[in-house]
Amino acid sequence: MAKKPTKSRDLFANSLLYGFLLAGFMVALTAGYFAYQAHQQSVSPNNVYGTWIEIAAPPYNTDILTLSENGVMMNHRLITTSFDFNGKIVTINTGSGTTVYTISGTYDSPRLKRLEPSVPSQQFIKEGYEDTATGDTHSVMQQRRASLAEQFKR
Repeated sequence: MAKKPTKSRDLFANSLLYGFLLAGFMVALTAGYFAYQAHQQSVSPNNVYGTWIEIAAPPYNTDILTLSENGVMMNHRLITTSFDFNGKIVTINTGSGTTVYTISGTYDSPRLKRLEPSVPSQQFIKEGYEDTATGDTHSVMQQRRASLAEQFKR
C-alpha cells in the first residue's frame, strides 16, 4: 500500500507551487516592464531630434531640416511649432499642407525619406552621418546626364 501524504507534505508542496508561481509572475512582470521601456524609447521623438541634411541635391539648393522640442525649422526658418512621430513616421503640418517622412536607412546611416508630397523626391541624412551617404550625392538628373553623355561618346 502506498503511503498516505501527510498534511506537512501537502503544505510543503503547495508552498513550493505558489513560490514558483510567484517567481514566474515576477519574471513575467519584469520582462513586460523592460519591453514597455524599450517600446517607449523606440517611439520617442528624441530619435528624430536634430539636424537633417538633404542628400542628392545640388550644394546651392540643399535643404536643412531641424526637428526639436521647439518645433520644425526648414533652412533655419521656423515652419511649425510641433510635429507628430509614431516611431516610424514623422508628420509635419504647416500652412502649406501636410508633409510626411519615414525613417529609413540604418543605425549607422539614419535617413528621413519624404513620402508626401512624393514629387519631387527628397531624402535627408542626419547631421554627422554625411560621410555614409557618399554614393548618394548624385541626383537622378545628374545620373541621366552621365548616362546620355556615355551613349553619345560611342
